[in-house]
Amino acid sequence: MIPIQNIYYLLCYAWNRLEERDLIEVSTDESPDLVNLLARVLLNGSKTLLKRGLEQQYLSQTETYQGIKGKLDISQSFKKNLFVKGLAVCEYDELSSNILANQIVKTTLINLHRTEALNTKLRHEIKAVLWRMNDINEINISAGVFRQIDTPKNNILYSFLLNISELIYLNLIPNQIEGRFIFRDFVQDERQMAKVFEDFIRNFYKIEAPKAKVYREDLRWKMTGENTHFLPKMQTDISIKIDGKKLIIDTKYYTETFQKYYNSEKIHSPHLYQLFAYLKNQEDTQAEGILIYPTIEKSLSLSYMHEGHTIRVETLNLNQDWQGIKSDLLAIIEA
Repeated sequence: MIPIQNIYYLLCYAWNRLEERDLIEVSTDESPDLVNLLARVLLNGSKTLLKRGLEQQYLSQTETYQGIKGKLDISQSFKKNLFVKGLAVCEYDELSSNILANQIVKTTLINLHRTEALNTKLRHEIKAVLWRMNDINEINISAGVFRQIDTPKNNILYSFLLNISELIYLNLIPNQIEGRFIFRDFVQDERQMAKVFEDFIRNFYKIEAPKAKVYREDLRWKMTGENTHFLPKMQTDISIKIDGKKLIIDTKYYTETFQKYYNSEKIHSPHLYQLFAYLKNQEDTQAEGILIYPTIEKSLSLSYMHEGHTIRVETLNLNQDWQGIKSDLLAIIEA
């Protein structure tokens, strides 16, 4: 089992949110599982936003007004025969905190409050914060909502809390009881975690190996023909140039690091084929290929040679203290 603290660090690196991580105090002692950890992060972050003052924007308002305010809607005012009453339909802009970013944070807190397995202390604290956000509307959250957000400028905390909110949205499952939710342990979801693990490794090296050039690379097939546009796109997970050498890293997240063949463990053959293709179709003939898998039990470091290229298979033990993870990752590219 991956320690909760390490999952939090993985997410912060994957989202490139290390600065925000340090803004929010989180005790793993009171967050024994993922739902309570994420709830604590969102709750503490929301308290910080409220203390600073929620982000506001000018929103267009239309209402019947005694007198004139802003832009007069003559057509609607005549239609409703308002002028004889001293009234008019007016359109004006008003500074408001009832914006989409705040609505998402509030709605996510409401959904967490209705989630099973949330501890009582957190539930009471969320209720108190929701009372302070009384002027913010609850909305129906969908995947598309997170693409519509105009993230408040110069407020890095908002971006982090919206990342947390989206992760919570993706993993809340409606319960049989109407209005209640169950939180799914996304660490067991290989598809979700594959993206997190890849982004974590890439951003880790960008941050912790400043002498290295870390990037994604589009490779061109070394094939000739009239219809090369039919060839699939070939893009590395991570390419690194460091100390005069080039590394092509492919990250793979599986709950079982190796595939079973009868009673023995084998490397996943499609992963090797994919790495072979990367090495054969890039310019540096001495480039080294590395497959990185997570593990929580035993660690392995394997090395092979293929047509002048070194190919390594490395496991990263996520069930150790964070300094151990950091040291192991740096050792992989320094080997």
